[in-house]
Amino acid sequence: MNKITQNSKNNLGSNHNSIKELCNQSPFLIIKTPCGVGRYKFNSIGYDNKDELVLEYKLINDNKYSDTNLIKHNMGEFYYLSATQVLYAFHYIAKS
Repeated sequence: MNKITQNSKNNLGSNHNSIKELCNQSPFLIIKTPCGVGRYKFNSIGYDNKDELVLEYKLINDNKYSDTNLIKHNMGEFYYLSATQVLYAFHYIAKS
């Protein structure tokens, strides 16, 4: 996915604000990527070129996750998720 763009509208909508608040309260996700498992921290929220809500997570250097350097080298330090993916992850976490 391409880099996200910031939406400059004054009224971003309740979904945007609710998801942003949720991510700020629980900013860390453990994500299994094609290059391994890494710990990510919520970085920003924006919209893609289709005006879909996109959340940007930044890879965190954490000694508990040995794949961090491999992920950073092959995929970069940012990971992008749709709002649906983030809500699914939080739903899964809440059930466990």
